[in-house]
Amino acid sequence: MNSINTLCVSRASVKARIRTTVSALALVLGGAAAMVAVSSANAADAPAWAQEPACQSLQMVGAGGPAPKGSDLMVLRYVGSANFEMAYRDSVILFDAQYEREAFARPIGVTADQIKKVTALYIGHGHGDHMSEGPQIAKQANAPLYGAALTTEAALKMGLPEKQAMTVKNGDVQKYPGFTVESILSHHNSRTPEFTKVAGAAWAELQKATGIGRSAEARAAGNSGVIKGTSDPRVIDQGTYAFLITFDNGYKFMMLDSSGPITEGQRAVMKRIGKVDVASVAYQGYFVPKRQIEGTLPLVELFKPDIFLPNHHDETAGSFPDMGTEPLFMAVRDKMPATQSIAPLYRTPVCINIRTKEVFIGEPHTWPANKRQS
Repeated sequence: MNSINTLCVSRASVKARIRTTVSALALVLGGAAAMVAVSSANAADAPAWAQEPACQSLQMVGAGGPAPKGSDLMVLRYVGSANFEMAYRDSVILFDAQYEREAFARPIGVTADQIKKVTALYIGHGHGDHMSEGPQIAKQANAPLYGAALTTEAALKMGLPEKQAMTVKNGDVQKYPGFTVESILSHHNSRTPEFTKVAGAAWAELQKATGIGRSAEARAAGNSGVIKGTSDPRVIDQGTYAFLITFDNGYKFMMLDSSGPITEGQRAVMKRIGKVDVASVAYQGYFVPKRQIEGTLPLVELFKPDIFLPNHHDETAGSFPDMGTEPLFMAVRDKMPATQSIAPLYRTPVCINIRTKEVFIGEPHTWPANKRQS
């Protein structure tokens, strides 16, 4: 997984600036021209709004971390699999909820039982690696869980109180202080059964050969009959949704946890709005970047984001291997030179000023010692 230690991007003057501890890169949007200048960057050099505690902490807001205070500050955190936390003013929105990890997988650094401050959960689709801890988190936070009918049906079987199950349809919109969330019918990754069988078997053999596979006990526990989601085949074309977040000032964030064929619903929305400012699209499933780029890149091209954040590219509970992001990012750069691709580490704050469109991404080792938080 890639990371950019500290990033400050400003498009207020139609430019993007990327800062690391040793350099700053200015990109002229709409063209391929780039200029590199030497600079230092740490928390003290960041804009005042990016020096908020919310931008200097690895702790999720939903798990007790500092919430953003500025009226223009949105904080995104990638928290493994296809999970994102979006914090804005007093709202904490979770997209997907799969935090459980097997012993050999990297821990996310937060567990589901720690997440108790949530305004709403939005589940892109009901497979276990997208919703396995959703009902638990929704119950302990007393928050609504939104998703397709197949998703909410599974959530109810997993113990979600009926009053918290919110089924969405294409075009449904929920209003929150300062922003809305619109549901867009999408399509799940369209792997063929033959590919799934062959690739899955190859991955299992590789795990076994390298000693990182699940033990017989772990496999038995994983098949103990506990409902962790749905395997209904209708998830493919009826149970997968993208979510468009539109702030009152027009800033837009698109969240999509799969990468299937472009749908009419997606085309209609993009014809209406033109582009988004930030997009997260899944990059997983085909085991080799070349094949997965074929699914992810057309969606990035459709959304035309200034900032692109992949999801689902990390090893997920033994189901998928880590996917190298460099081939995808190079493909995005070749097709869309004005789009900046970023793959932050787990829980790293991605702080965005939705008014100026500046972006600041901080890693702990770039912060002054007296300001470090975990």
